[in-house]
Amino acid sequence: MVSAPGLPVPMLFETSKEEFFEAFLGAVAELIGEARPFSNDDVRKRLSSEPRHSNWYGAAMGRAVAEFSLIEVGYNKSRTRSRNGGRLILWAPKKERTES
Repeated sequence: MVSAPGLPVPMLFETSKEEFFEAFLGAVAELIGEARPFSNDDVRKRLSSEPRHSNWYGAAMGRAVAEFSLIEVGYNKSRTRSRNGGRLILWAPKKERTES
């Protein structure tokens, strides 16, 4: 990986795909605990390293959506350089309906 002069080179996630998914899901659980909508960029900021393959982010987010019953609640513009200002989904857990 190339880095700008004076900046550290991001470390690759040196463990397996499943260990990356576990770390990703842990970060999602922390964000859910904060009780506010979050984006994939928020999850990336909490991870200490990058995955070996960039597709792991999407696959891990898909697993998080299923495991935590996440729904789309809005959109923002990504500030991550690699996403080039693309559309960014804001996620929140699905509210359970209470019967009255």
